[in-house]
Amino acid sequence: MSGPRIDLSVILPCRNQEDHIGPVLRAYAGPLDTTGLRYELVVVPNACVDRTAAVVREVAAADPRVVVVEIPLGGWGRSVLEGLAVAKGDFLCYTNSARTDPHDIPRLLELFQAHAPCVAKVRREQRGVVLREVGSWLYNLEGRLLYGFGARDVNGTPKILGRETYERLLLSSRDDLLDLELMVKASRLGLPIVELAVPGFKRRGGRSSTNLRSAWRMYSGAVKLRRVLGPFPGSGGKDA
Repeated sequence: MSGPRIDLSVILPCRNQEDHIGPVLRAYAGPLDTTGLRYELVVVPNACVDRTAAVVREVAAADPRVVVVEIPLGGWGRSVLEGLAVAKGDFLCYTNSARTDPHDIPRLLELFQAHAPCVAKVRREQRGVVLREVGSWLYNLEGRLLYGFGARDVNGTPKILGRETYERLLLSSRDDLLDLELMVKASRLGLPIVELAVPGFKRRGGRSSTNLRSAWRMYSGAVKLRRVLGPFPGSGGKDA
């Protein structure tokens, strides 16, 4: 890798968030500065039909720590993987730009460093909507039954992992199954999955893309992923 060494890369996919993405990105500076680490924000505008990418470029022009990776196609997994591919950090974090409290990242980083090598993630205690609570419970139950790991809130972000772990996992899911793939593969490598409990989240703006159709794709996709990865071989990894 060329250029100055980066300790922490934070990957932030975003889509059609022109009304709030600027303040959201600027809000990371304060909390990340407290870590004392050299960091970068790798922002991935994907399939945007508004001025999101232009706003992100404006922020990047004023702050060299912001890297822009604009891609024409959407997909949570695709966006995260594109960001990870260019990230320079020794510690790699990815999260939902619309639903993350930046102050959670330093706290999660401390947890990660205390247990590394591991995967550290946020566990949301509440969703605020009954249907989301039920849907998440079902998805996590499906993960437990199909793959045998016991970590909760599979899709909870931020998530942090080390570069060596990232290179070993060979992640490939370009849709909403990326988080499940990460959890399964980390468990099979015997890596602890450590969780930071947070009350929930307040959406910064925009509308959620999660609906009954996308939820069904995740439920059915989890079964298809098992055909690719195979059943969980014994007790495998550790959960915290």
